[in-house]
Amino acid sequence: MSSGSIDISRLDAMFENALGEGVFPGAALLVGTPDGILLRKAWGVARYDRLGPVDDGVWWDLASLTKPLVTASLCMRMVADGILSLEDPLTRFFPRALVPTEKREIRIRHLLAHSSGLPAHRPYYKELIHVPPARRASTLLAWVLDAPLLGAPGSSGLYSDLGFILLGMVLERIAEQPLDRQAHGLLFDPCGIADLDYRRLSVAMDPRIRPPELAEDSLQRRFAATQDCPWRGRTLQGEVDDENAYCMEGVAGHAGLFGTVEGVYKWLAFLWGVYKGRDAGPHWRASVVREFWTKQSPAPDRPWTLGFDTPSGARSSAGVHFSPHTVGHLGSTGTSFWMDLEREIVVVLLTNRVHPTRANEKLKEFRPLPHNFIMESLYGAG
Repeated sequence: MSSGSIDISRLDAMFENALGEGVFPGAALLVGTPDGILLRKAWGVARYDRLGPVDDGVWWDLASLTKPLVTASLCMRMVADGILSLEDPLTRFFPRALVPTEKREIRIRHLLAHSSGLPAHRPYYKELIHVPPARRASTLLAWVLDAPLLGAPGSSGLYSDLGFILLGMVLERIAEQPLDRQAHGLLFDPCGIADLDYRRLSVAMDPRIRPPELAEDSLQRRFAATQDCPWRGRTLQGEVDDENAYCMEGVAGHAGLFGTVEGVYKWLAFLWGVYKGRDAGPHWRASVVREFWTKQSPAPDRPWTLGFDTPSGARSSAGVHFSPHTVGHLGSTGTSFWMDLEREIVVVLLTNRVHPTRANEKLKEFRPLPHNFIMESLYGAG
């Protein structure tokens, strides 16, 4: 348990300085335990040309936080239900003729642990946008399965969006429902969480000519802007930043989830309760959550558990004070969470560092600072 307190004035000064240096336009921070919120603050603006202040109710493009918060979480539930095994091969879900021979050894565990050998990323969107919407899922599946492996399944680690695109498609085949409906019906709605959601978009026409139909302006102002997208020709606000996910109507296994800082915390607190043995009903088992939060390889270049990340040494975005029993994840738009299972503390930091451009890399140097400050405030510098 912590024995200290967080100096809010020093935390404010840290974030105000970051705003002045252009680290991000806006940020929201939450510090909590499995049982409640210790601190919740927000700074800056959601969009530079509309200077309304950020508050803790602003929705952020969570980017790759989709991987643990939706895709891995759905896998947890399905493993607990016995309808998915971590050792299932791709050929259980896709026609054998569609799965190349070298990929028939890929297991669900490999996809979750980023050890499938699949590449990190491919700009499929450049061609996928020209495919009729009804054929995009099958086309993308064929392209991902055709991507050359960069290593034998299970032999090495390489963070892979493609692996989680495949996982999303596996989950949709099992449930016979799109991921956004599964996220609602199987994860968030039963827990009363209304501030995590996909933003499904209509992309039936060329997105570079006509923007998608977003909600009224009052709703749009609830979202933090991301990049001034050169491909779509507009500032993105309330539509997914990731181009591959965009071509899948904003709903994919690797990206697409939006949410508030409290929404992220509430789902993590639910999983944390299951981990600690709290009864969450028949679809959730502590042993499964514990397995998903266990690092899969001792190799320093393979920091992943099953769908989650772990701190990667002295240069970790989590700083230097989180214990070895920590899980978390980063999102490319400037989002992250780190959850120390030993000290029972979670820090959720959401920013829109990519607004107005992805070229802004200043967050890499800033991220460890608030994490170190929070942990030193609560637990001392040791």
